[in-house]
Amino acid sequence: MRKIVVKKGLDIPLSALPSRPLQSFSKPSLISLNLTPFEDLRFKLLVQEGGEVKIGTQLLENKAIPGQFFVSPASGVVKEIRRGPKRLLRDIVIETSKQESYQEHGGINIDKASQEEIVAYLLRTGLFAHIRMRPFDLIAHPKHSPRAIFVKACESLPYVPSAEMQIEREEESFQIGLRALQKLTMTKVYLVFNENTTCKALLEADGVEKWMVSGPHPSANSSVHIHHIAPILDAEDVVWTLSALDVVILGKMVEKGRYHVDRVISMAGEGILEENRGYFRTQMGIPIASLLSAQVPNISVRLISGDPLTGNQVNESDFLNFFHTAFTAIPENTRREPFHFLRLGLNKYSAHRAYLTGHIKSSKKEFSFTTNQHGEERAFIDGSIYDKVMPMKIPTMYLVRAILAEDFDLAQKLGLLEVSSEDFALSTFICPSKIEMVGIVKKGLAAYSRELGF
Repeated sequence: MRKIVVKKGLDIPLSALPSRPLQSFSKPSLISLNLTPFEDLRFKLLVQEGGEVKIGTQLLENKAIPGQFFVSPASGVVKEIRRGPKRLLRDIVIETSKQESYQEHGGINIDKASQEEIVAYLLRTGLFAHIRMRPFDLIAHPKHSPRAIFVKACESLPYVPSAEMQIEREEESFQIGLRALQKLTMTKVYLVFNENTTCKALLEADGVEKWMVSGPHPSANSSVHIHHIAPILDAEDVVWTLSALDVVILGKMVEKGRYHVDRVISMAGEGILEENRGYFRTQMGIPIASLLSAQVPNISVRLISGDPLTGNQVNESDFLNFFHTAFTAIPENTRREPFHFLRLGLNKYSAHRAYLTGHIKSSKKEFSFTTNQHGEERAFIDGSIYDKVMPMKIPTMYLVRAILAEDFDLAQKLGLLEVSSEDFALSTFICPSKIEMVGIVKKGLAAYSRELGF
């Protein structure tokens, strides 16, 4: 079995990790199909407020890909259809029924079905929403057949539940999902998992090329796996990516014709009561309000759907993001610390060893973090510092500058086609210039994909 060893990166020593063992979470009264990750898409609405739906009922159709549907994550009544700027759809909120009911799509025999039949089935049943496409990290398009498919069965982001947790009790569906993926690619399905895993569903997975990965974050990012195993050569060199959870969802649909909405999520961060920091078995699209009972009272916190590095800021009226399996609460720092730049920083962390904690051996392995950036955006200082946390051969500073200048020909030469916005989360974290690289790269990828007609 082959192995990827990631030496460059950083595991941020965050405190308030999820510690309680896996337990069940009460069923919420509201569930949302959250469309935050699909803000660039235009939809045809197939339901109205007050309409009854089942789990798996078609709610939306992608106007750019006729026949590609997004389906309901709950059964009940459509309570509200929320829109954002320019009337873009943000959430379809469903008031859940006491008794769950499923839209029966009927399974498919993947051994007898052709590639075209499987693609049509996944489009109709809403499964294509769970498949991403490289380059550009877009939702997969059926007209772009993948040269390879990468399944990420590992996690290195802080607070995020492991892939093994998502697979547990669904091992058979995971293997069925892998078999379905094998019919969708011209070459191979690559399965990448942590070197320390003991999960049999991963170690004994059949029909895929298995790779182990070790090292600090971003060792679990799909971009790192693609870069080391089968790099993207040009804009027409298409690769699809999925998580282990996405493969389980695919396998459930193929096997039983039902949309799988169960998730394992985590709650963590100093804004969460210590006795509530842990892992919970629930379902996708749960309301943030249902998680706030775990919040530490009487302190100001920033609520995040997802992990602290790549998540989205939310409020109590929002819902957990379509792809997120973590809920984080970080203290908001609303007061400036006088002369903080003159203090030794015995309780502070710095990736650049700017505080004394970076120079002495201390028993303290976890640090308290707030939302304070300790400065505002300014010009780039030194591009070499980002190389310490970028495990790919990507000149971070020069690539970001090329994107800002909209020089996409240069950006492509510097590696734009190989990356996703999440690959720049660590660079943003350690950046002394406070430059929000994640947003810059995300907009650059979207602009270049439009320019090339993707």
